[in-house]
Amino acid sequence: DFNEFDGGDGQMGVAGDGNTKLDSFDMSEIAKSRQRSARNAWGTSTGYADTLISKGVEQSRAQQLENWHNQQEVLNRRRQQRYMTDEFDKVSEEEDWRNLASFGVSRNQDFDLQETFGSVQAGNIEGTIQITGRMNGPAGVYEFALRNPFMGFADFRAAFTADSSPDFSVTPSEGSLKQREDTQFIVKFKAQRPGVAEGYLVIETEDFKKTWKVIGNTA
Repeated sequence: DFNEFDGGDGQMGVAGDGNTKLDSFDMSEIAKSRQRSARNAWGTSTGYADTLISKGVEQSRAQQLENWHNQQEVLNRRRQQRYMTDEFDKVSEEEDWRNLASFGVSRNQDFDLQETFGSVQAGNIEGTIQITGRMNGPAGVYEFALRNPFMGFADFRAAFTADSSPDFSVTPSEGSLKQREDTQFIVKFKAQRPGVAEGYLVIETEDFKKTWKVIGNTA
């Protein structure tokens, strides 16, 4: 009689044991496996889905809601990082690209420029700089380049004479002039009153002095 032969698949009872049915399985393990698969599909579990499931929310829906919360946290972190980056990248009028001209002009020697050069005194006039600006508006700007006419490097001071209008300013005010590379100077005129403002810009090292007459007009 072959009714009790299981065909060798091991899923039915051996001959003579009276068990011809499939072996029973622990269905709770299958449920746990499905739950782990759902978590792999919807994201990492933080426990929020388990809380929803305990309250009666369907398993896949609970995992979707947890994944949505996780995505919102990621988006919030990205927004915060973007905000911090934007704040860092913001520049004011006084911190714009023109101020990069002062980069790389650090002095070579450590000595007191005021003590060495004394008060700012005009010398032979190299030329005239004319700048137009609006009263209480954006500063008028004039830019020019200068090199050390002698060999090597030379520490400099750039300043206006004491009798010059306070509406003028120059950057950089000190640094090192190079023989083979331009140093960019920026003269600004920020008009505080109508009319004409005048002053004398002096750039000097231990070896030379250059002076420009500066005239500012309000638009």
